[in-house]
Amino acid sequence: MTNKILDTYIIKKFLAAVIFAISGFLFIYIITNLFENIGYFVDRKATLLTILKYYLLFSPKIIVLLMPLATLMGIYFSLGLITKHNEVLAIRGLGISPFRIYRPIFLYGFFLSILVFAFNLSLVPKSKHLLNEFKRRQIDQINDTDKLYSRNINYITDRGETVNIKRLNENEIYEIHILAYEDGKIISRIDATRGIWKDSSWTLFNVYSRDFVGDMVILDTKEKKTIKNFKVPPEELAKSKYNPINFPFKDLLRYIKKLDRSGQKSDEERIELLERISYPFVSFILLLFGCPLALEVKRRGLLFGFGLGTLSAFTFWGIIQLFKELGIKGNLPPSLSILIPDILFLTMGLYFMLKKEYS
Repeated sequence: MTNKILDTYIIKKFLAAVIFAISGFLFIYIITNLFENIGYFVDRKATLLTILKYYLLFSPKIIVLLMPLATLMGIYFSLGLITKHNEVLAIRGLGISPFRIYRPIFLYGFFLSILVFAFNLSLVPKSKHLLNEFKRRQIDQINDTDKLYSRNINYITDRGETVNIKRLNENEIYEIHILAYEDGKIISRIDATRGIWKDSSWTLFNVYSRDFVGDMVILDTKEKKTIKNFKVPPEELAKSKYNPINFPFKDLLRYIKKLDRSGQKSDEERIELLERISYPFVSFILLLFGCPLALEVKRRGLLFGFGLGTLSAFTFWGIIQLFKELGIKGNLPPSLSILIPDILFLTMGLYFMLKKEYS
């Protein structure tokens, strides 16, 4: 019974501190960003309601970004203050070990990481897309919904073919180049000056086709040709202008598979995909540093523990960015560029925790 009361007491303080910290960090981040962009909003005569809507869509990705630091703050404003007020000393006097004290924080911290993980896979990518659309239409006043138009389209089909289009205008496309690959080599190429979307397929005009068979090139020219394997509607072609990094999880995974089939590099997209999975658990890894340090508050002071923990958080973030860039540049496989920082800090965190437990 005593343990349940203790767990409830610690968790209430921890969750309240995390909510307070993430709210404070989010407010500071938004105010800073607002001051940086105030000229942009004034020039476009954005109303207060429009600005509020903008930052509402802006908030989800910032919450995920700041959650590790907010979790660390939650530890020091809960477990750290309990230690400072000698409550931990009384608890230890009952024969309760340090690990037993911060066990409920680990459990709820892991649950919080799972929640942020789901949040990061679903709401964050969607909010990024909605933010870009809101900025373009409501703030920049670019209203092109009545006319489907786009330029310099690069599309990859499910079969791995790359389609380059100079211009899309309603249901017509201009200057089309379709390249098919096999084992990273071009096996065919189709060039056309114009195309029309009709009956769920594209009909191309002034078509010049080449098939590459060994050292031979088979040429074919036609005034008009219907491409039966290319049944991508104009609306989807227009969406290909979106940055793949902002795609939802499933769409990004599908895009990576397309890149692989076409023989193109997909390191940056793979790293983005893996980072969406791993980053929410940074908060849990930092708990391994924060909890032992919070129990040192009485001896070394709250400021020391908080400073050391914050330094650990920013060091961790810096190492994540370093290995991420190494992966993007091709110096490391994408999986290793994401896993190495997590494994490194997880090992160090376990060391600190066990050292405190048996000291």
